[in-house]
Amino acid sequence: MSSYELPSSIADDLEKFKEVYKDYLAGKVDNMLFKAARVPFGIYEQRERGSFMIRTKLPGGIISLEQLKRLAELAERFGDGRLHITTRAGAQIHGVKIGDFIEAIELLHAVGLTNRGGGGNTVRNITAKPLSGVAKGEAFDITPHLLALNLKMLERKDSYNLPRKYKIAFTADGEDSLNAEATDIGFAAKVRSGVRGFKVFVCGGMGGKSKIGLPLIEFLPEDEVFLLAQAVKEVFNEYGNRRDKSAARLRFLLEQIGFEKFRCITYFKCYELKGSLDWRLNLKELPELPSILSETCSQPLNVDEALWRQRFVIPQKQEGYFAVKVPLYLGDASSESLKELVNALAHKSVECIRFGADQNIYLRNLVEEELTALHPLLKRVSPLVDKPALIGDISVCAGALTCQLGITNSRGAFRAIEKKLANLPLDELSGLKIKISGCPNSCGRHLTADIGFYGKVKREGGVSYPAYAVVAGAAVKDGRAKFAENIGDISAFFLADFVAEALLTWKAAKADFKDFTAYFYDKGAHGLKEILARYANIPPFEEDKNPYYDLYVNEIFSLKGRGAGECSAGMTDLLEADKTALEKVLQEEPSPSKLSLIRLYATRMLLVARGEDARDALEAAKLFKLHFIDTGLISAKFTPLLEGEPQEGVVQLAEAVLRLYSTMDNTLKFTGELSEGAVKAVKLVDLRGVACPLNFVKTKIELAKVRSGDAIEVLLDDGAPIENVPRSAASEGHTVSEPIDEGGYWRVRIEKK
Repeated sequence: MSSYELPSSIADDLEKFKEVYKDYLAGKVDNMLFKAARVPFGIYEQRERGSFMIRTKLPGGIISLEQLKRLAELAERFGDGRLHITTRAGAQIHGVKIGDFIEAIELLHAVGLTNRGGGGNTVRNITAKPLSGVAKGEAFDITPHLLALNLKMLERKDSYNLPRKYKIAFTADGEDSLNAEATDIGFAAKVRSGVRGFKVFVCGGMGGKSKIGLPLIEFLPEDEVFLLAQAVKEVFNEYGNRRDKSAARLRFLLEQIGFEKFRCITYFKCYELKGSLDWRLNLKELPELPSILSETCSQPLNVDEALWRQRFVIPQKQEGYFAVKVPLYLGDASSESLKELVNALAHKSVECIRFGADQNIYLRNLVEEELTALHPLLKRVSPLVDKPALIGDISVCAGALTCQLGITNSRGAFRAIEKKLANLPLDELSGLKIKISGCPNSCGRHLTADIGFYGKVKREGGVSYPAYAVVAGAAVKDGRAKFAENIGDISAFFLADFVAEALLTWKAAKADFKDFTAYFYDKGAHGLKEILARYANIPPFEEDKNPYYDLYVNEIFSLKGRGAGECSAGMTDLLEADKTALEKVLQEEPSPSKLSLIRLYATRMLLVARGEDARDALEAAKLFKLHFIDTGLISAKFTPLLEGEPQEGVVQLAEAVLRLYSTMDNTLKFTGELSEGAVKAVKLVDLRGVACPLNFVKTKIELAKVRSGDAIEVLLDDGAPIENVPRSAASEGHTVSEPIDEGGYWRVRIEKK
């Protein structure tokens, strides 16, 4: 049975988290440090203070019955009694109290689940279609590849402190190509001359400055998936913007350095990694299903069951087997109903359940007699089981009622749409995708929708009211990936009316078009804009207050309770917090206690730029000396101030630290003017054994990492390397010193132009 493995490093990481957790409860650690520790463990604070959400990673939505039972039990015991499926096919438990964190995580680990990397600037949940391996028409089953890649990413320390989140997706069929192109790195399965591999897209993503990914490699052998994913991650780690969260995603790095340079750096990062780590994927073939004769239903079906089968039962590529889509109401299912489902499937000896990024459950590998038995039970799992598929296909983010970044109540928008569409002939419109986000951040994946919405604030007569930007026309066909286009705005009050009218208009035109995309780019966009124009105005607040309430919210709309999002919570937040605290205490009257704080903040502040996290003042001083004084970034004259009772000289130390901070670039490297007495460090690049022209290409890559006026020292072999590399560097305008013969090899200093 397919399931992901937990490396031993996950248990080690939990022990470290326990220490921070214990110190936080004891008041020894502040809230900022605790947030930086808990968010990479998928623990987010909700709008209700003291109430948290725990997100569990489920690569490809893969989950065993034992694991599903455990999640249901945890939601019942520690949460609000429901399990929520995310738009990356993970699982969330809401309403968890801080005192239950550790026990909940340990109980997850006991059944092979983890929330490590469930949030923050980490490698996030790897996505794929929930019917991978059983869907007709796919190139091949990508399940072994995503499981093997997930294991390798989980066990690497550099997966948990990136400039921003790093998202990976797989697809095995052309119909789903947008999911591979709308992410940081996407693998689209293909077979060439009988060999399995992937077309690879990079630097896509949604949110601020959304971008369709660019094709990096037309055909990557299947065993090199981790090699390339790790190479791109390391390039991101080295060059990504760590200071500006709004420009920190991988696509902004591509925008900054250009595609050709990005590709060059990535290719040579692959070259380096091949000699330094175990890069091949350990692909484990999954057991084949036992052969059975294709069966037909021997019992007559009533109308409800026949309609249910038409909507949600999918014949698999394995003859005689079926998959069933279980549409969930807002992606939620009660603990009680999930445990009942687990019991009903307990006899299965093969994998039988996955979660989908459409926030639904997919049952797999069912035989004919199981279908009839399951139908009544599934109606208890979700009220949408007996409703048209279009309703269950609506994806919705958490929205403003729980998410700190949410602007509008997207879940209320779903309820309003469902109510409005109750009597429309929606089965004729099956396949249309509606997606809703409560803010522009795209958690509801609105840019991949036929019709999508994201929350915003508008004003009428100076009074704020909840509204949505409307997007439409996403293309999800291979070869023409395109995000949905913005076509206007609609008040939350009129949202459901707009959707109903838009669907009826599409229904009337549907017979003349292949799909909604073709309709939209012909006359649909104009038609939708005309509908929006009819709902453009809302009455003044004095005449009618209803439009100034969000949907299913009992108070006048406001942004009260909206705060800073925690998705990007990381170590750089600690740097800024220490800097602010240091600047504040420097303005106060000096005293022994104040001098102690100045020394602590000054020595701890920049450690995050070196990937360090000091537990106390002694450790901060020790690490500060190692990374900043011993390297020449801060003058050695401050060394005596790091021990003993704090002296007034720590004020000058703090000023030196702040000056060094002012030279820090977006990758957290220090360049430019250094502190008094400091010696500029020169990076050593050992290229012995590297032949021409690769040695010069690698030299160019290293020069790209430093600023103008900085230098590197390169070690080169005798012969062609020492003859060609310095000459090539000089021809590009760099300053090259006289090579030094080290006896068997050469050392040359190159200062960047």
